[in-house]
Amino acid sequence: MANRVVRFLVLGKDPDALRDFYRRVFDWNVSDGITSTGANYGTVEAGKGGVAGGIGYGQDRSVSVATFVVEVEDLAAMISRAESLGGKTVRPQTRLEGLDFSLAYLADPEGHVVELATGLSSEPGGNSSNSVRSFEVMGRDSASLLRFYSSLFGWKTSEAPFKGYWNVDPGEGIPGGIGPARAAGLRDGSGFATFKVEVDNTDAVLAKVAELGGKAIMPTYAVPGTGLKIAYFADPEGHIVGLTSGLR
Repeated sequence: MANRVVRFLVLGKDPDALRDFYRRVFDWNVSDGITSTGANYGTVEAGKGGVAGGIGYGQDRSVSVATFVVEVEDLAAMISRAESLGGKTVRPQTRLEGLDFSLAYLADPEGHVVELATGLSSEPGGNSSNSVRSFEVMGRDSASLLRFYSSLFGWKTSEAPFKGYWNVDPGEGIPGGIGPARAAGLRDGSGFATFKVEVDNTDAVLAKVAELGGKAIMPTYAVPGTGLKIAYFADPEGHIVGLTSGLR
């Protein structure tokens, strides 16, 4: 089974405010309310060509991230393998009461958190605007991160035209990339694992982000010879999310 990226996720301290922020920035359809498991969590409808997601917090509020969700067949085996490769368990395997899937959170060797899930159905892309069509990991040592993720998930990778960045092809689901944090405007050596939203106009979205309490991390950059534009912002709780325009 391909270890595909099937969803995106934003977890934070104030889920109601976060849902309102992302609704207004991207015009997303986001559900509200306390779930049957006791979590304050709202689902985000999938956009065309992209994946669905969720915004809220879990039952124990132990994780605060904007990240992506990888579908795996055997959670215990994958967690063990991640630890052998230098990763760390952030939240052990948990089966959510009343639901048919289990999840866990792990940190890669640089501390970037991703969710693993088994039994989680993926929904086909719908027609909502501003779809999540890719994922990304950016850090201090992109070559080491590449080895970790490709060894852990068996993802195929290819070097991109710009130095130190690799395109990631999980085989199914949305594609991604792994690269240096400085390429996302982070000069302090920090990094992130996140998702990227395809929009019509990155500058217009960054302006809306600023109006609603977020801030630009990197202004719009046009990738030479590709027609692709990228940008990054932090939401009001500091979670970093990418923007793209012109994806083929």
